[in-house]
Amino acid sequence: MLAAGLALIASLCYGVSNFVGPAISRDLPVYSVLLAGQVVAFCVSALVVAATRLPVPDAEVFGGAALAGMGNALGLIAFYRAASLGPLSIVTPIGSLGAIVPVLAGLASGEALGPVKLAGLVLALGGIAFASRRQDGPEAARGDARAAGLWALAAALGFGLFLTFMAPASEGGVFWAVMLSRVSLLVVMVGAAVLLTAPLRLPVRRLPRVAIPGLLLFAGTLAYSQATREGDLSVVSVLGSLFPLVTVCLAFAFGERLSRLQALGVGAAIVGVVLVSLQT
Repeated sequence: MLAAGLALIASLCYGVSNFVGPAISRDLPVYSVLLAGQVVAFCVSALVVAATRLPVPDAEVFGGAALAGMGNALGLIAFYRAASLGPLSIVTPIGSLGAIVPVLAGLASGEALGPVKLAGLVLALGGIAFASRRQDGPEAARGDARAAGLWALAAALGFGLFLTFMAPASEGGVFWAVMLSRVSLLVVMVGAAVLLTAPLRLPVRRLPRVAIPGLLLFAGTLAYSQATREGDLSVVSVLGSLFPLVTVCLAFAFGERLSRLQALGVGAAIVGVVLVSLQT
């Protein structure tokens, strides 16, 4: 029961963050929004590591955390770009397909693909095709669903790399994994901001606001990691993958509308992610 509750909390945190972050970045520098919460997450995890005197992990943990952070940085940058081009109700389900990447990694290492996961892959990929179709009429002027879909796929790749490498990174402890992965994440994000000459200045009074998305992601990561220790992964992974429903519901509540075909694609992608997340 505790594991299920923690996994649902993780989905809630991820889903709200995916809605609030792009909304905040519409009138604030995007990279400031991306960096603020991650800096706070790094500081909190570093304080916990220092206060508890957790043993220093081995080189494998450092390597896994570095790759996980790079993937997370790619995922977040691409997700925010996708959200600036198209509706969150399309971008979020496609971005959540990162859950497929660890499955593909498992297949490459010799794992079998069961019928449930195969059905999930088909639904997810078919859902992308429908959700990313261009709309005709006044709705089409609100964004480019195809371009948003491509950026969301890039986000899915980044998040998938994060999920794949976060597992070995967490062997040295959750807070070590979070802290170390944030180091490489921040390096990549700062490098991207410098390369693109993106503005980073923010009034101090805005800092609490821009930190909210990153803090939600941090809380979700901690909740999910603890959930995997408290209960069966087969249950936790599915409940933890429900965050697109939260974001989509918030997007609809605040006025986003899709065509029937796109709505069908969104639903198929979400169901596909849940099926792929099942441990069979």
